[in-house]
Amino acid sequence: MGLITIQVPQRVKKIYRIDSEDSAREVIKNLDKVAKATKFVDLSSVSGIWADRPGTRDQIARELRKKSNSRVKNG
Repeated sequence: MGLITIQVPQRVKKIYRIDSEDSAREVIKNLDKVAKATKFVDLSSVSGIWADRPGTRDQIARELRKKSNSRVKNG
């Protein structure tokens, strides 16, 4: 089972399910004609930044959210 995300310049939230593999190929082929593919960036080397950080993942996440939220409030 796969997943395709499409971003459109409209306020739309729809979910479709295609059960036929042939139909899915046709949809993807048509999307390739009209849409630009998003290029993904390889972030595997970035994970080393957090490797030696003290604290649990929840503590780190809480600290990062706290810092982010304080910036939003202070401009």
